[in-house]
Amino acid sequence: MENEKMSGQPTEPQNESDISKETKVGEQVKSTDQPAELESEATPLVSANEAQSDSVDELAPEVASEPEVASEPEVSSEPEVEQEPVVASVPEVSTEPESEEEPVVASEPEVSTEPESEQEPEASSEESTDSLDSEAEKSAETFYQDIRQKAEEFVLQPDWAYVSNELANLALKISEGPEPDAEGSKQAIAAFQTLRDEFEARKKAHYEELNQKRADNLERKKKILKQLSDLIEAQNWTATKEIRSIQQQWEQIKLLPASEVDALNKRFDGLLEEFENHKVDRLVKKLQKEEENLTLKLLLLEKIQDLNGKADQASADFVALNDELQDLQNQWRKVGRVPLDRNQHTWDQFYAALDQFSELRYKHDASYRNSVEKALQKKQKLIKEAESLLDMEDLAEAARRVNKLHKLWKKTGNLPQKEENELWDTFKAATDAFNDKKSENLEELRAIEQKNYELKLALIQQAISIKEADNSENGHQKMQDLMAEWKKIGPVPRKKSSKIWKQFKEVMDEFYNQRREHFKDVRKEHKENLKKKNEIIEQLNALADHDDPAIAVQEAKKLQDTFKEIGHVPIKLKNKVWKDYREVCDKIYGNYRSSGTDLGMERKLASEGLDPSTRKQVITSQKKLDAAMKTITALEAEIIQFQEAKTYFKPTNKGNALLDDLDNKIATAKNKLDQKHAEAYELKKSIDLLKNKGSE
Repeated sequence: MENEKMSGQPTEPQNESDISKETKVGEQVKSTDQPAELESEATPLVSANEAQSDSVDELAPEVASEPEVASEPEVSSEPEVEQEPVVASVPEVSTEPESEEEPVVASEPEVSTEPESEQEPEASSEESTDSLDSEAEKSAETFYQDIRQKAEEFVLQPDWAYVSNELANLALKISEGPEPDAEGSKQAIAAFQTLRDEFEARKKAHYEELNQKRADNLERKKKILKQLSDLIEAQNWTATKEIRSIQQQWEQIKLLPASEVDALNKRFDGLLEEFENHKVDRLVKKLQKEEENLTLKLLLLEKIQDLNGKADQASADFVALNDELQDLQNQWRKVGRVPLDRNQHTWDQFYAALDQFSELRYKHDASYRNSVEKALQKKQKLIKEAESLLDMEDLAEAARRVNKLHKLWKKTGNLPQKEENELWDTFKAATDAFNDKKSENLEELRAIEQKNYELKLALIQQAISIKEADNSENGHQKMQDLMAEWKKIGPVPRKKSSKIWKQFKEVMDEFYNQRREHFKDVRKEHKENLKKKNEIIEQLNALADHDDPAIAVQEAKKLQDTFKEIGHVPIKLKNKVWKDYREVCDKIYGNYRSSGTDLGMERKLASEGLDPSTRKQVITSQKKLDAAMKTITALEAEIIQFQEAKTYFKPTNKGNALLDDLDNKIATAKNKLDQKHAEAYELKKSIDLLKNKGSE
């Protein structure tokens, strides 16, 4: 080590911990031990240091190609090349070359051939070294404080190599400086060493970060290479856009490990070349296919022309000819592209042939002519409506109308191509003119749409009130009225249209769900009522076969009262239930009338001691009473039927003649019923008087 220091030649670079140790050893060197020797070696060491810096500068172009260094951070291929600094320490002067080549070492200062601008760091180093030499006569404390101050300035600079070199020179000066006896000198040396250690730590972190970035970029490029390889393996020769994107991603990644660059680029370029070769083959095949498509389309044009020749006859079967033409059109659409220079001309020929067929069909086919004329009238009407949109005051309504007109135009039958194009141009010009007007009055349109939006919000609130208050038939009618009102209101702002309709529909759906639940319970009740009434009808059928018609009548009256108390039945079965009920009641009372009950009454009255004349009067009154009671029963049943019929009418604010007629019938029946009750009461009273009088 001593020999190397004396000769001024640097050794091979060691790790950073070794450099730090060597620096500390240098700090402990005493100037009193070998003053003459150190003074004589100072100049060669500085010269060697400068020479080493020159060597690093000369190696910079080689570093740009990113050689891999085994123990030091790798250097990026980016324009700014990070160089490892030349580190000088006592007793050894160490550098950290970026390439695998041995650094050029000179024992004497070399004259650099680099541009003058690149020699500025070395010049600055010489000036700083000379300046420190010239201050050797100063006190030790001032000497070391100046070194510390210089170190503080250097560590703030961004050039890692330059700063490392300067710190190494300062370390050399410390080793050659006077004895640091004073506390201030020791503190200055310690501060310098701290600055240098912190700088070396930052430098190490910087190069570790570069290495990590290189590793990450390597993984990214491998993934990109995998994407490209997958496209090639899949033989996706049309993926031009994907390939262009992959190339852009590849070129954006610059910083890589030097050992991987050539292999990656070689593999990438090989895959690109393979894709381009297949791309050329595909283009050739595409051109050949286009020529084949052109031949096919020209053949189809000839067939359409032959078809037109058949159509130019009054006896032509245009139904069959039109089917054949449709088949040729479908074949035409299935054929792919033709060469670009023949594309427009081919399509012009195709449309001309279709127009010719339409003209011939219009000439010879009366039904087609009528359909064309109807379609023509409809489209002319649509054009007039489109032109009238400019005069409408309600821009929002006009805007909604123009959309409907476009939909109607598409639904209207087609015309021959020439007429169709002319009418479409006129229609489109009218709608475009309105759209221009709409664009000029957007503020007014927005105001109208906002007003409509507020009106629809109010309808939603009304719907919510109806939903919460009423789920009956009346509520249903109110909801239907709200829906009709909603449709009358014009459009709302487009961004709010879907949302407000969703709100309104949700309220409607919720109302009708509740209504269905309500009527589910009602239908259940109707089914139960049906079951009860059928049971009563079965009991009445049993009474119809009773041996004593009089008893049967008495029992039937009780059942009739129960029947009247039961509620409604399902509307579909209402008439059938009523028919069965009336038939069995008529049978019971018919049996009673045909049984000669007056003879039995004669015997009964005679047993009670009534004379014949009185018995005759009683029997006559009893018959009248029976007739009155039968009429009463019939009237009561009639009233019940009318009242049930009323329940199946929907309530409405308008008058209903049928409902009014039912009310009149019910009122008339009730009046008759009251009269018959009065008549029956008088007859019962008369019979009781006769019986009492006869028994006396």
